[in-house]
Amino acid sequence: MDGEEMGEDVLSEILVRLPHKSLARFQCVSTTWRALIAADYLRRRLPLITSGVLFHDAPRDGTGVRQAYTYACASTLSSSGERGDVAGADDMGFFPRHGTSSIIDGCNGLVLYYSSSPQQTFHVVSPTTRRWATLPTPRKKTLLSVISFDPCASPHYKVVCFTGWLPRGASVEVFDSECGDWREHEELDFGLDTDAMSATMHCFGGAVHVLAYSGHVVRIDLATMACAVTALPAPVSYRARAGHCRGRLRFASSEGRLLRFWELVDAGKSEWALKHELGINDLVPGGSSQTTTAPTFLFMAFHPDREVVYLWTPGKLVAFNMEQRRVEEERVFGSAKEGAQLIQIWLFPFSRHLASCLA
Repeated sequence: MDGEEMGEDVLSEILVRLPHKSLARFQCVSTTWRALIAADYLRRRLPLITSGVLFHDAPRDGTGVRQAYTYACASTLSSSGERGDVAGADDMGFFPRHGTSSIIDGCNGLVLYYSSSPQQTFHVVSPTTRRWATLPTPRKKTLLSVISFDPCASPHYKVVCFTGWLPRGASVEVFDSECGDWREHEELDFGLDTDAMSATMHCFGGAVHVLAYSGHVVRIDLATMACAVTALPAPVSYRARAGHCRGRLRFASSEGRLLRFWELVDAGKSEWALKHELGINDLVPGGSSQTTTAPTFLFMAFHPDREVVYLWTPGKLVAFNMEQRRVEEERVFGSAKEGAQLIQIWLFPFSRHLASCLA
C-alpha cells in the first residue's frame, strides 16, 4: 500500500509518530513518500531533533590533557520526561587532522573545524552523517570565525572570517557554499568601538549576532554586510548568551545563581521584555541560592519553538520547561564522564537538507 492508497492525511498521522531515523529510511520507499516527508507541512509537525552533543572527555591518563572531541548523537527531545544516558558516543576520529587543529564553532548540526598546518584550512563537518568538506584557503590570515547554517531555509551554509580589525569595524571574508568561494568585505562598520566586541556570537536568519561590552548586540546581515546596534537589557558577561525562540531574539543573562531571559520587542528602540527568571530552587527542590554546595547550571541554548531552555550541569544536560516550571528531560553522561566539558549542542527541525548539504 502506498501513500495514495492510504491517503496522505492518514499517512502523515503515522509518520509524525515515528523516530527520525525511520523517517530518513522511509524517504526511499517511493517518490510519493519522499515528497510527503520532505514537505513543510509534515516537517513543522515533527519533533525537534538534538543532532548532537559535543564534549571533551575528562583526562584518563593523569596528565591533565583532555582527550579528543567526543560526539554523542542523536536523540529526539520531547516532553516524555525520559531520563537516561546519552547514547551513541563516538570519538571524532574521522575529522581531518593536520598540525594544530580544533573545533571553533557549530551551527544547526554543522561543525566548523580548523587546522593550521600545512596551511590555514577550514573544514565543515556533519558529525551526524560523518561527511565533511574542505574549504578553499582564505586569502588572508583569520582572527575569528563563525559558521551560519539554517537547514530549514537552505541547504547552503556560510563561513564568516574576521581578517583584520578597524577602530569601529573589521575586514571580513565570507565563504558561501552555493558559489564555492570566498568574498572579501574590506570595511565592515560595527557601529561600536571594536574593543567592545566580544567573541560570543549567534547565527540566525542569515545574520550574525555579536554580543558587545558593556551591553549591546550587533547584528551583521550576511546578505548586505550592514550592521545594526541594539542596547541590551543587562550587562554582557562571559556567561551571557544570545539565541532565538519563536523567531525573536532572546538574551540570557546570569546574576549569581539567577538566570534571566529577555526577548527583543523592538530593535530600533532597544525595547526588551523580561520573559522568565530561573533560580536554583526551580532546578533543585529545597535547594538554596545561598548554599555554596548547590550545583551550578550554565545556560546553553533556547528551544527554537517552545518555552524550553537547555542547561548544563557537570555530567548532565537538562531541558527545563519555563511555562510548566519543571525539568522536562535530562540527558546523563554517566559516572565515567563526570569531568566531561560540554562544548556545543545543536537543535533543528527534521530536514533532509542536513543530509544533503555536504553530499
